[in-house]
Amino acid sequence: MVEIAYPYLRPDGDAVVASPWLATLDGEPCVIDNHQIEHFDYSASLRMERHVSVDFARAADEIGIAPDSLQFLCIVTQGTGNQRIPRGQQIVVRQVLDAEHPTASLEIAVHGHDVSRSLNLATELVLHSTGSTTGRLSPKHRGARLWKDSVRISVDPAGMRFPMETVSFAEAFSEGHRDAQWFLDWSPQHLDQEFTSSVRLYLNEDRPEFVEAVQNEEDIVLRMLICSVAGQMIRSAITLDHFPPDPAISTPGSTGSVIEAWINQAFPGQSVGSVRTLAENDPARFDLSIGGLFQGELDAE
Repeated sequence: MVEIAYPYLRPDGDAVVASPWLATLDGEPCVIDNHQIEHFDYSASLRMERHVSVDFARAADEIGIAPDSLQFLCIVTQGTGNQRIPRGQQIVVRQVLDAEHPTASLEIAVHGHDVSRSLNLATELVLHSTGSTTGRLSPKHRGARLWKDSVRISVDPAGMRFPMETVSFAEAFSEGHRDAQWFLDWSPQHLDQEFTSSVRLYLNEDRPEFVEAVQNEEDIVLRMLICSVAGQMIRSAITLDHFPPDPAISTPGSTGSVIEAWINQAFPGQSVGSVRTLAENDPARFDLSIGGLFQGELDAE
């Protein structure tokens, strides 16, 4: 865990009390168990609500600002997607708090079809007004972040998200391919298409031990499979003139954006050109970097 040293005083946790997020789906209460909503309906409307209260006397004393001149702005930022490729980030709630109005009632509404894999909510308190009384280490600039609480609520069961299908390779392929364990059907020329609709991984149902291992999410098998798939896609993409995709027109969730996110995670801070050079001149180290990319799940978001 990395501690952040802020250049100004911040209230401790006891000065701010935040209730858990409560959820309703089409008006019916639904349970958030272990940061997950089970049986989520993507056609339904989801409403989330919580309360945030500030002990202004305590908070003002801790940051060195008179409580009668102190104001916080409570902000809720909503997003979706997974940790590697978050998207749809937007501020959905703003509410000013002061000593006379120390509690914020936060409500957000989102349609199920706008959620992908998870609903990511960040609640923040930022400095809105300080008046004239401040200490030497007191926050002085409007917008200074003083408190934050984040939660990632999954709406899909944990596990594999890669588009998969089992087929008989003996029937689908020629004699020389019927004993292969898997085949990835995709085209590097269609990086602008949605990943989940343009990429499909076929497992050979004639190899039942392998299929069963994948279905049971056996860690070693999944890691080897994932890294082989990612390696194939990355090697193909980095040779193309139209990769990486233009950020101005790139669509989150497209095949190109998924591959680019894998590269950024496996080779942080490196250009596509340097990754291409590594793949050509030191393939063992290239594969080593990809080998540490995933944590036992196929995640295509």
